[in-house]
Amino acid sequence: MMIIPDVTMLNDNHSPNSNDFIIDVSGNANIPIHFENDFSIPTNDSISHQNTSYDSDFCKIGKRYSRKLNLADHQVKMLDKMSFSGNVFNEIEYCKIQILKQFLRTINYLYQHCTPINKSYPTVIDELSEIIVCLRYNYKKESLNYSYTYDSVQTEIFNHILKLCENNIREIYGIKRRINTDFNYNEPDIFHQYNKKIVSKIESFLVENQYQILDADYKTNIILNENNTSRWKAKFDLIKQDYSNPLAFEREIFRLVEVNVKNPSVDTIFFEASKFVADYDRTCALRLYIHYLEKDLSSPKFDHRQFNKSIQKNLFSTQEQLTDFEEILKNFIADRDLEIAIKRANMLYQPKRKRITIDPEAIKDIQAQHSETADILGQILSDEEEENCIEREETVGKQELIIKITPQVSENQNTKYLDGLSLTDIQKEILDLFKKNSFNILQSDFGDFIKTKGLFIGSTIDSINECCFETLDDILIEEEDEYFIINTNYYQKLLNND
Repeated sequence: MMIIPDVTMLNDNHSPNSNDFIIDVSGNANIPIHFENDFSIPTNDSISHQNTSYDSDFCKIGKRYSRKLNLADHQVKMLDKMSFSGNVFNEIEYCKIQILKQFLRTINYLYQHCTPINKSYPTVIDELSEIIVCLRYNYKKESLNYSYTYDSVQTEIFNHILKLCENNIREIYGIKRRINTDFNYNEPDIFHQYNKKIVSKIESFLVENQYQILDADYKTNIILNENNTSRWKAKFDLIKQDYSNPLAFEREIFRLVEVNVKNPSVDTIFFEASKFVADYDRTCALRLYIHYLEKDLSSPKFDHRQFNKSIQKNLFSTQEQLTDFEEILKNFIADRDLEIAIKRANMLYQPKRKRITIDPEAIKDIQAQHSETADILGQILSDEEEENCIEREETVGKQELIIKITPQVSENQNTKYLDGLSLTDIQKEILDLFKKNSFNILQSDFGDFIKTKGLFIGSTIDSINECCFETLDDILIEEEDEYFIINTNYYQKLLNND
């Protein structure tokens, strides 16, 4: 509370001189104090030297921000009387400018839209200043103390409004801590009038005017997050609410981490993001957890937080997947190679291709046997004409025999493969072709066969592998050098043994 000295003994005819005032270094007021005529303030050379060399204008808010805020003369004069109660928040230059801009908008609103009841006062602030001077100090306008006390009270009102504006900026910037905004004059009559005429109007204006406050820039956000370690949570909640896909989510998380680079809780951002996205995309969750581990390893204390059982169950459908991820983390802790760890995590859920080793010599023997078998089969077909349907066609001048070989269809052909595979006729024919060729077909020969069916090699093989993957949990048809091959054990699993 500002203390006003008792100057009731001051002679009204007394003319104040340079020794009649004491300067409040806080910038609140110039308060008159009467001294006896034979009293003089002692001075010394050192103090005089300091006063002449010190640029007092630098500490005055109005002159300091005159150009930056493009202030009018009356605004400079008003701000020069005021002072900031310095704190970590308003000492950030960007925040201070936003507070001052909001303050000027608020004062302008009070001047233009809040009309004093007593029309003799130009503004509601002038009216309230008069009320306070009369009720608190009981000074008359004719007294010498009145004008100086009036200016002091008005400055205190401005400073209080400035604090309300600072709390408004703090709220917009996600700072939960608020500065004290208790008003110095707490007499019931004064307090009621002040809240009615000023505070209630300002509170409504500040809510409606929030759209004019600029968002904190990149550098300011870094400073704010360093000093307010839980500030990121509000932005994180918005990111979760706007979730659309894992890539967009991951991008927003990294942007949030960028402005929390000096925040000791930055690892928690990655961990919480990993937990959240586990319900939507498992691979994204693994990547974010590795990033969490990287930050955790760089922190003074290694926490190594673990997923709870429900998240683990969601991320890892088999013990093998959990073991593989643990191995990825173990290697990362050892070599700190983030790129390799992320690459391995991206491949964790991909089907593992089981490598089949083929003996080239065995293939040559099989091909030789196949050639001999083909010759023998040709002789048998020539000798057993009674098993073929013979059609005779008469041509001009001679008779020609056309031999059509009708393949003998096994009764069990339609049920040869498992019904659950949903194989098409052409897919079954291709599997039969592999069996006839000892499950090894030259890629060039297979390409010639596929062309006759009007199909493409890649899409045909992929479609067969997709049909069989659920049964085999692996790929059926694979490439081996110049061949397409099938594991005979896998083929047996496709057969209907009933």
